[in-house]
Amino acid sequence: MRTCLSNLTIGLDRLYSSDALPNFRGRDENTDNPRVKDGIEPYKLEELAAEQNWLVSSGRLQLLLGEALGNLANVAELSLRDGNAGRGQCRPGLCQQVVSYGTAEVRRRTGVDFLSAESRLHSQDQFADMVFSATLLAVARSRKLLDAINVDIERQDMGLSSSAFMFPRSLLGSLRPTLRNLQSLNLSVSFTYIPLGSFAQGSLGFLQWQPHYLFSLLGEAPNLARLRVISKGRSFLLDGVIQWLARAIELSSTKQAEKLEGSHMYSDLFADLGRQRFQALQDLELRNMTAPSSSLSKIVLHLAGLRKLCLCMIGVTILPGDDELDNNSGCPNAWTSIFREMSKYSNLENLEVSSLGHHTMNCTGNANRHQVVFSRSQIGTQSAPPGGLFNTWSYSGGVTSMKVFLLELAERTIVICTRCRQRNQGYRSPEEVLGG
Repeated sequence: MRTCLSNLTIGLDRLYSSDALPNFRGRDENTDNPRVKDGIEPYKLEELAAEQNWLVSSGRLQLLLGEALGNLANVAELSLRDGNAGRGQCRPGLCQQVVSYGTAEVRRRTGVDFLSAESRLHSQDQFADMVFSATLLAVARSRKLLDAINVDIERQDMGLSSSAFMFPRSLLGSLRPTLRNLQSLNLSVSFTYIPLGSFAQGSLGFLQWQPHYLFSLLGEAPNLARLRVISKGRSFLLDGVIQWLARAIELSSTKQAEKLEGSHMYSDLFADLGRQRFQALQDLELRNMTAPSSSLSKIVLHLAGLRKLCLCMIGVTILPGDDELDNNSGCPNAWTSIFREMSKYSNLENLEVSSLGHHTMNCTGNANRHQVVFSRSQIGTQSAPPGGLFNTWSYSGGVTSMKVFLLELAERTIVICTRCRQRNQGYRSPEEVLGG
Protein backbone atom coordinates (compact mmCIF):
# COMPACT_ATOMS: atom_id res chain seq x y z
CA MET A 1 0.00 0.00 0.00
CA ARG A 2 2.86 2.39 0.81
CA THR A 3 4.20 2.12 -2.72
CA CYS A 4 0.92 2.72 -4.57
CA LEU A 5 -0.77 5.45 -2.48
CA SER A 6 -0.66 8.72 -4.44
CA ASN A 7 -3.40 10.82 -2.81
CA LEU A 8 -3.53 11.39 0.95
CA THR A 9 -6.72 12.95 2.38
CA ILE A 10 -6.92 14.30 5.93
CA GLY A 11 -10.41 14.68 7.36
CA LEU A 12 -11.08 17.75 9.49
CA ASP A 13 -13.22 15.63 11.79
CA ARG A 14 -13.24 17.72 14.94
CA LEU A 15 -14.34 16.31 18.29
CA TYR A 16 -16.10 18.73 20.65
CA SER A 17 -17.12 18.09 24.24
CA SER A 18 -20.32 19.95 23.38
CA ASP A 19 -21.27 17.06 21.07
CA ALA A 20 -22.59 15.40 24.23
CA LEU A 21 -25.20 18.11 24.82
CA PRO A 22 -28.78 17.09 23.97
CA ASN A 23 -30.58 18.69 21.04
CA PHE A 24 -32.47 21.76 22.22
CA ARG A 25 -35.59 20.47 20.44
CA GLY A 26 -35.57 17.38 22.63
CA ARG A 27 -35.37 14.81 19.86
CA ASP A 28 -32.21 13.30 21.36
CA GLU A 29 -33.50 13.21 24.93
CA ASN A 30 -31.76 10.70 27.18
CA THR A 31 -34.21 9.44 29.79
CA ASP A 32 -31.38 8.16 32.04
CA ASN A 33 -29.38 11.41 31.94
CA PRO A 34 -31.28 14.35 30.36
CA ARG A 35 -28.09 16.45 30.36
CA VAL A 36 -26.41 14.14 27.82
CA LYS A 37 -27.44 13.33 24.24
CA ASP A 38 -28.77 9.83 23.84
CA GLY A 39 -26.09 7.39 22.64
CA ILE A 40 -23.12 9.58 23.56
CA GLU A 41 -20.45 8.60 26.10
CA PRO A 42 -19.52 12.05 27.50
CA TYR A 43 -16.41 11.01 29.46
CA LYS A 44 -14.89 9.07 26.56
CA LEU A 45 -15.74 11.98 24.27
CA GLU A 46 -14.03 14.45 26.59
CA GLU A 47 -10.96 12.21 26.75
CA LEU A 48 -10.62 11.95 22.96
CA ALA A 49 -11.40 15.65 22.41
CA ALA A 50 -8.64 16.61 24.87
CA GLU A 51 -6.25 14.19 23.16
CA GLN A 52 -7.04 15.70 19.76
CA ASN A 53 -6.44 19.22 21.12
CA TRP A 54 -3.08 18.16 22.53
CA LEU A 55 -2.06 16.39 19.33
CA VAL A 56 -2.58 19.57 17.29
CA SER A 57 -1.38 22.23 19.73
CA SER A 58 1.73 20.36 20.94
CA GLY A 59 3.22 19.89 17.47
CA ARG A 60 2.96 16.12 17.73
CA LEU A 61 0.65 16.03 14.68
CA GLN A 62 3.35 17.64 12.55
CA LEU A 63 5.91 15.03 13.63
CA LEU A 64 3.56 12.09 13.00
CA LEU A 65 2.55 13.41 9.58
CA GLY A 66 6.20 13.96 8.69
CA GLU A 67 7.00 10.34 9.52
CA ALA A 68 3.97 9.10 7.58
CA LEU A 69 4.83 11.14 4.48
CA GLY A 70 8.40 9.90 4.66
CA ASN A 71 7.08 6.34 4.38
CA LEU A 72 4.72 7.13 1.48
CA ALA A 73 7.08 7.45 -1.43
CA ASN A 74 4.52 8.09 -4.17
CA VAL A 75 2.18 10.61 -2.53
CA ALA A 76 1.78 13.49 -4.98
CA GLU A 77 -1.54 15.02 -3.88
CA LEU A 78 -2.55 16.15 -0.39
CA SER A 79 -6.13 17.05 0.54
CA LEU A 80 -7.94 18.40 3.60
CA ARG A 81 -11.73 18.26 3.79
CA ASP A 82 -14.42 18.87 6.40
CA GLY A 83 -17.18 16.72 4.88
CA ASN A 84 -17.20 13.11 3.77
CA ALA A 85 -17.07 12.64 0.01
CA GLY A 86 -18.99 9.99 -1.89
CA ARG A 87 -16.97 7.27 -3.60
CA GLY A 88 -17.03 7.18 -7.38
CA GLN A 89 -16.85 3.38 -7.35
CA CYS A 90 -17.40 1.11 -4.39
CA ARG A 91 -16.67 -2.59 -3.85
CA PRO A 92 -19.52 -4.67 -2.35
CA GLY A 93 -19.58 -4.30 1.41
CA LEU A 94 -17.39 -1.19 1.42
CA CYS A 95 -18.57 2.07 3.00
CA GLN A 96 -20.24 4.31 0.42
CA GLN A 97 -18.31 7.33 1.67
CA VAL A 98 -14.64 8.21 1.96
CA VAL A 99 -14.24 8.69 5.72
CA SER A 100 -11.35 9.24 8.11
CA TYR A 101 -9.34 6.29 9.39
CA GLY A 102 -10.62 5.38 12.85
CA THR A 103 -14.21 6.54 12.25
CA ALA A 104 -15.65 3.23 13.44
CA GLU A 105 -13.47 3.25 16.58
CA VAL A 106 -14.49 6.82 17.47
CA ARG A 107 -18.15 5.87 17.11
CA ARG A 108 -17.71 2.72 19.21
CA ARG A 109 -16.01 4.60 22.06
CA THR A 110 -17.93 7.89 22.07
CA GLY A 111 -21.13 7.45 20.07
CA VAL A 112 -20.14 10.31 17.71
CA ASP A 113 -20.82 9.40 14.09
CA PHE A 114 -18.47 10.89 11.46
CA LEU A 115 -20.37 9.34 8.56
CA SER A 116 -22.48 12.46 8.13
CA ALA A 117 -21.61 14.57 5.07
CA GLU A 118 -21.98 17.75 7.16
CA SER A 119 -19.01 19.81 8.29
CA ARG A 120 -17.54 18.89 11.67
CA LEU A 121 -16.19 22.38 12.29
CA HIS A 122 -17.69 25.02 14.54
CA SER A 123 -17.65 28.70 13.63
CA GLN A 124 -14.46 30.58 14.64
CA ASP A 125 -12.59 27.32 15.34
CA GLN A 126 -8.98 27.54 14.14
CA PHE A 127 -8.63 23.76 13.94
CA ALA A 128 -8.46 23.83 10.11
CA ASP A 129 -5.73 26.51 10.23
CA MET A 130 -3.62 24.49 12.65
CA VAL A 131 -3.98 21.23 10.72
CA PHE A 132 -3.11 22.96 7.43
CA SER A 133 -0.01 24.61 8.91
CA ALA A 134 1.09 21.35 10.56
CA THR A 135 0.57 19.49 7.29
CA LEU A 136 2.68 21.90 5.23
CA LEU A 137 5.45 21.82 7.82
CA ALA A 138 5.30 18.01 7.80
CA VAL A 139 5.66 18.10 4.01
CA ALA A 140 8.74 20.29 4.40
CA ARG A 141 10.12 17.98 7.10
CA SER A 142 9.77 14.94 4.83
CA ARG A 143 11.15 16.84 1.79
CA LYS A 144 8.12 15.70 -0.16
CA LEU A 145 7.55 17.30 -3.58
CA LEU A 146 3.79 17.49 -4.12
CA ASP A 147 1.94 18.16 -7.36
CA ALA A 148 -1.36 19.28 -5.78
CA ILE A 149 -2.77 20.63 -2.52
CA ASN A 150 -6.54 20.80 -1.93
CA VAL A 151 -8.39 22.36 1.00
CA ASP A 152 -12.13 21.91 0.54
CA ILE A 153 -14.15 23.38 3.41
CA GLU A 154 -17.86 23.07 2.74
CA ARG A 155 -19.03 25.17 5.68
CA GLN A 156 -20.18 28.40 4.05
CA ASP A 157 -18.86 30.84 6.64
CA MET A 158 -15.45 29.24 7.15
CA GLY A 159 -12.18 29.02 5.27
CA LEU A 160 -8.49 29.06 6.08
CA SER A 161 -7.60 32.34 7.76
CA SER A 162 -4.51 34.45 7.19
CA SER A 163 -2.68 32.78 10.09
CA ALA A 164 -2.82 29.40 8.31
CA PHE A 165 -0.41 30.74 5.68
CA MET A 166 1.94 32.57 8.04
CA PHE A 167 5.29 30.76 8.14
CA PRO A 168 8.45 32.28 9.65
CA ARG A 169 11.09 33.16 7.08
CA SER A 170 13.40 30.64 8.75
CA LEU A 171 11.02 27.83 7.68
CA LEU A 172 10.12 29.14 4.23
CA GLY A 173 13.40 27.85 2.83
CA SER A 174 12.44 24.24 3.56
CA LEU A 175 8.96 24.79 2.08
CA ARG A 176 10.07 26.41 -1.17
CA PRO A 177 10.95 23.21 -3.07
CA THR A 178 7.43 21.86 -2.51
CA LEU A 179 5.70 25.15 -3.32
CA ARG A 180 7.70 25.62 -6.51
CA ASN A 181 6.85 22.08 -7.59
CA LEU A 182 3.09 22.61 -7.13
CA GLN A 183 0.96 22.26 -10.26
CA SER A 184 -2.47 22.61 -8.65
CA LEU A 185 -3.73 24.60 -5.65
CA ASN A 186 -7.35 24.47 -4.50
CA LEU A 187 -8.19 26.56 -1.41
CA SER A 188 -11.15 27.71 0.68
CA VAL A 189 -9.99 30.98 2.27
CA SER A 190 -11.49 33.46 4.72
CA PHE A 191 -10.86 37.09 3.79
CA THR A 192 -13.22 38.57 6.38
CA TYR A 193 -12.18 41.92 7.83
CA ILE A 194 -12.72 42.39 11.56
CA PRO A 195 -13.86 45.78 12.95
CA LEU A 196 -11.41 47.22 15.45
CA GLY A 197 -13.70 46.72 18.45
CA SER A 198 -14.65 43.15 17.57
CA PHE A 199 -11.30 41.41 17.16
CA ALA A 200 -11.79 39.18 20.20
CA GLN A 201 -14.99 37.79 18.63
CA GLY A 202 -13.39 37.15 15.23
CA SER A 203 -10.29 35.01 15.50
CA LEU A 204 -10.56 33.92 11.86
CA GLY A 205 -10.55 37.48 10.53
CA PHE A 206 -7.82 40.05 10.18
CA LEU A 207 -7.53 43.78 10.75
CA GLN A 208 -7.46 46.09 7.75
CA TRP A 209 -3.82 47.10 8.26
CA GLN A 210 -2.68 43.47 8.41
CA PRO A 211 -1.47 41.57 5.32
CA HIS A 212 -3.22 38.37 4.31
CA TYR A 213 -0.46 35.76 4.19
CA LEU A 214 -2.14 33.72 1.47
CA PHE A 215 -0.40 36.01 -1.00
CA SER A 216 3.06 35.20 0.32
CA LEU A 217 2.35 31.50 -0.27
CA LEU A 218 1.05 32.16 -3.81
CA GLY A 219 4.18 34.16 -4.50
CA GLU A 220 6.26 31.07 -3.78
CA ALA A 221 4.32 28.89 -6.26
CA PRO A 222 5.32 30.22 -9.70
CA ASN A 223 4.61 27.02 -11.65
CA LEU A 224 0.91 26.56 -10.92
CA ALA A 225 -1.14 25.21 -13.81
CA ARG A 226 -4.41 25.25 -11.86
CA LEU A 227 -5.55 27.71 -9.18
CA ARG A 228 -8.92 27.60 -7.44
CA VAL A 229 -9.72 30.02 -4.62
CA ILE A 230 -13.10 30.28 -2.90
CA SER A 231 -13.49 33.30 -0.64
CA LYS A 232 -15.46 32.52 2.51
CA GLY A 233 -17.01 34.99 4.91
CA ARG A 234 -19.98 37.27 5.34
CA SER A 235 -18.79 40.11 3.12
CA PHE A 236 -17.31 40.46 -0.35
CA LEU A 237 -13.65 41.33 -0.57
CA LEU A 238 -12.93 44.58 -2.36
CA ASP A 239 -9.48 43.56 -3.59
CA GLY A 240 -7.82 40.19 -3.07
CA VAL A 241 -6.84 37.37 -5.38
CA ILE A 242 -8.08 39.06 -8.57
CA GLN A 243 -6.29 42.31 -7.90
CA TRP A 244 -3.22 40.51 -6.54
CA LEU A 245 -2.91 38.50 -9.75
CA ALA A 246 -3.35 41.66 -11.80
CA ARG A 247 -0.61 43.45 -9.84
CA ALA A 248 1.69 40.43 -10.11
CA ILE A 249 1.20 40.40 -13.88
CA GLU A 250 1.92 44.12 -13.99
CA LEU A 251 5.09 43.64 -11.96
CA SER A 252 6.32 40.84 -14.19
CA SER A 253 6.02 43.08 -17.24
CA THR A 254 6.97 46.52 -15.88
CA LYS A 255 9.01 45.59 -12.76
CA GLN A 256 7.09 48.20 -10.80
CA ALA A 257 3.54 48.80 -9.70
CA GLU A 258 1.87 51.36 -7.53
CA LYS A 259 0.83 50.30 -4.06
CA LEU A 260 -2.93 49.93 -3.79
CA GLU A 261 -4.28 53.04 -2.12
CA GLY A 262 -5.84 52.30 1.25
CA SER A 263 -5.02 48.59 1.10
CA HIS A 264 -2.45 46.91 3.34
CA MET A 265 -3.52 43.38 2.50
CA TYR A 266 -0.42 42.73 0.42
CA SER A 267 2.01 44.62 2.71
CA ASP A 268 5.44 44.58 1.02
CA LEU A 269 4.91 41.15 -0.51
CA PHE A 270 5.08 42.57 -4.03
CA ALA A 271 8.78 43.20 -3.49
CA ASP A 272 9.43 39.48 -4.04
CA LEU A 273 7.25 38.99 -7.12
CA GLY A 274 9.58 40.02 -9.93
CA ARG A 275 10.08 36.36 -10.86
CA GLN A 276 6.36 35.55 -10.70
CA ARG A 277 4.86 35.35 -14.20
CA PHE A 278 2.14 32.67 -13.99
CA GLN A 279 2.93 31.61 -17.54
CA ALA A 280 2.05 28.00 -16.68
CA LEU A 281 -1.45 28.87 -15.39
CA GLN A 282 -4.06 27.13 -17.58
CA ASP A 283 -7.05 26.70 -15.26
CA LEU A 284 -8.33 29.51 -13.00
CA GLU A 285 -11.45 29.34 -10.80
CA LEU A 286 -12.45 32.23 -8.52
CA ARG A 287 -15.55 32.44 -6.34
CA ASN A 288 -17.17 35.01 -4.06
CA MET A 289 -15.06 38.16 -4.45
CA THR A 290 -15.09 41.57 -6.10
CA ALA A 291 -12.48 43.63 -7.92
CA PRO A 292 -12.17 46.58 -10.31
CA SER A 293 -13.07 45.65 -13.88
CA SER A 294 -9.59 46.70 -15.03
CA SER A 295 -7.97 44.04 -12.81
CA LEU A 296 -10.16 41.25 -14.15
CA SER A 297 -9.47 42.31 -17.73
CA LYS A 298 -5.74 42.36 -17.09
CA ILE A 299 -5.76 38.76 -15.83
CA VAL A 300 -7.67 37.37 -18.79
CA LEU A 301 -5.84 39.35 -21.44
CA HIS A 302 -2.27 38.85 -20.20
CA LEU A 303 -2.31 35.21 -19.07
CA ALA A 304 -1.62 33.80 -22.52
CA GLY A 305 -1.68 30.18 -21.35
CA LEU A 306 -5.12 30.39 -19.69
CA ARG A 307 -7.48 27.85 -21.25
CA LYS A 308 -10.17 27.35 -18.62
CA LEU A 309 -11.83 30.09 -16.55
CA CYS A 310 -14.65 29.87 -13.99
CA LEU A 311 -16.04 33.04 -12.38
CA CYS A 312 -18.77 32.46 -9.79
CA MET A 313 -20.24 35.20 -7.56
CA ILE A 314 -17.71 37.68 -8.91
CA GLY A 315 -18.58 41.37 -8.82
CA VAL A 316 -16.83 44.11 -10.77
CA THR A 317 -16.64 47.48 -9.06
CA ILE A 318 -17.26 50.50 -11.27
CA LEU A 319 -14.99 53.29 -10.06
CA PRO A 320 -15.87 57.00 -10.52
CA GLY A 321 -13.51 57.25 -13.49
CA ASP A 322 -15.23 54.33 -15.21
CA ASP A 323 -18.64 56.00 -15.56
CA GLU A 324 -18.22 56.20 -19.33
CA LEU A 325 -18.86 52.46 -19.43
CA ASP A 326 -22.36 53.10 -18.14
CA ASN A 327 -23.09 56.11 -20.35
CA ASN A 328 -21.74 54.70 -23.62
CA SER A 329 -24.38 52.72 -25.51
CA GLY A 330 -21.56 50.86 -27.28
CA CYS A 331 -20.31 49.53 -23.92
CA PRO A 332 -23.48 49.51 -21.81
CA ASN A 333 -21.88 47.87 -18.76
CA ALA A 334 -18.49 46.72 -17.53
CA TRP A 335 -19.15 43.00 -18.07
CA THR A 336 -20.09 43.56 -21.70
CA SER A 337 -16.89 45.52 -22.15
CA ILE A 338 -14.83 42.75 -20.50
CA PHE A 339 -16.36 40.01 -22.65
CA ARG A 340 -15.74 42.00 -25.83
CA GLU A 341 -12.10 42.50 -24.89
CA MET A 342 -11.78 38.80 -24.10
CA SER A 343 -13.09 37.94 -27.58
CA LYS A 344 -10.17 39.84 -29.12
CA TYR A 345 -7.24 38.60 -27.06
CA SER A 346 -8.01 35.52 -24.94
CA ASN A 347 -7.12 31.91 -25.79
CA LEU A 348 -9.84 30.35 -23.65
CA GLU A 349 -11.34 26.98 -24.53
CA ASN A 350 -13.66 26.58 -21.53
CA LEU A 351 -15.59 29.35 -19.77
CA GLU A 352 -18.22 29.33 -17.02
CA VAL A 353 -19.78 32.46 -15.51
CA SER A 354 -22.35 32.34 -12.73
CA SER A 355 -24.08 34.78 -10.35
CA LEU A 356 -22.05 37.77 -11.50
CA GLY A 357 -22.40 41.23 -9.97
CA HIS A 358 -22.03 44.79 -11.21
CA HIS A 359 -21.32 47.29 -8.44
CA THR A 360 -21.91 50.96 -9.30
CA MET A 361 -20.93 53.18 -6.38
CA ASN A 362 -23.50 55.92 -6.99
CA CYS A 363 -26.38 53.42 -7.00
CA THR A 364 -25.62 50.27 -5.08
CA GLY A 365 -23.41 51.82 -2.41
CA ASN A 366 -21.79 49.35 -0.03
CA ALA A 367 -24.89 47.29 0.72
CA ASN A 368 -25.53 45.34 -2.46
CA ARG A 369 -24.69 44.82 -6.10
CA HIS A 370 -26.54 44.88 -9.37
CA GLN A 371 -27.41 41.36 -10.48
CA VAL A 372 -26.15 40.20 -13.88
CA VAL A 373 -28.36 37.92 -15.98
CA PHE A 374 -28.40 36.71 -19.58
CA SER A 375 -31.05 36.60 -22.28
CA ARG A 376 -31.80 33.25 -23.89
CA SER A 377 -29.30 31.86 -26.40
CA GLN A 378 -28.79 28.66 -28.39
CA ILE A 379 -25.02 28.74 -27.85
CA GLY A 380 -23.56 26.98 -24.83
CA THR A 381 -25.47 25.88 -21.72
CA GLN A 382 -27.60 28.29 -19.68
CA SER A 383 -29.30 27.67 -16.34
CA ALA A 384 -31.39 29.61 -13.84
CA PRO A 385 -32.73 29.16 -10.31
CA PRO A 386 -36.36 27.95 -10.10
CA GLY A 387 -38.62 30.71 -11.42
CA GLY A 388 -35.64 33.02 -11.99
CA LEU A 389 -33.61 34.51 -14.81
CA PHE A 390 -30.62 32.91 -16.52
CA ASN A 391 -27.62 33.67 -14.29
CA THR A 392 -25.25 30.85 -15.30
CA TRP A 393 -23.73 30.29 -18.74
CA SER A 394 -20.97 27.90 -19.82
CA TYR A 395 -19.31 26.96 -23.08
CA SER A 396 -16.51 24.67 -24.28
CA GLY A 397 -14.89 24.77 -27.70
CA GLY A 398 -11.88 25.78 -29.73
CA VAL A 399 -10.33 29.23 -29.56
CA THR A 400 -12.16 30.40 -32.69
CA SER A 401 -15.61 29.24 -31.57
CA MET A 402 -14.93 30.67 -28.10
CA LYS A 403 -14.45 34.11 -29.63
CA VAL A 404 -17.89 33.80 -31.25
CA PHE A 405 -19.37 32.74 -27.91
CA LEU A 406 -17.77 35.68 -26.08
CA LEU A 407 -19.37 38.13 -28.52
CA GLU A 408 -22.72 36.40 -27.95
CA LEU A 409 -22.14 36.58 -24.20
CA ALA A 410 -21.35 40.30 -24.41
CA GLU A 411 -24.47 40.96 -26.49
CA ARG A 412 -26.80 39.08 -24.13
CA THR A 413 -25.44 40.33 -20.80
CA ILE A 414 -28.03 42.34 -18.86
CA VAL A 415 -27.61 44.32 -15.64
CA ILE A 416 -30.72 44.29 -13.46
CA CYS A 417 -31.53 47.65 -11.88
CA THR A 418 -34.82 49.56 -11.95
CA ARG A 419 -33.18 52.81 -10.92
CA CYS A 420 -30.45 52.77 -13.59
CA ARG A 421 -32.42 51.35 -16.51
CA GLN A 422 -33.09 54.80 -18.01
CA ARG A 423 -29.37 55.53 -18.35
CA ASN A 424 -28.66 53.18 -21.25
CA GLN A 425 -29.71 49.94 -22.90
CA GLY A 426 -27.57 47.75 -20.65
CA TYR A 427 -29.84 48.12 -17.61
CA ARG A 428 -33.22 46.41 -17.37
CA SER A 429 -35.83 45.71 -14.75
CA PRO A 430 -36.70 42.06 -14.01
CA GLU A 431 -40.14 42.59 -15.57
CA GLU A 432 -38.58 43.83 -18.82
CA VAL A 433 -36.30 40.80 -19.04
CA LEU A 434 -39.09 38.32 -18.33
CA GLY A 435 -41.38 40.06 -20.82
CA GLY A 436 -38.75 40.36 -23.54
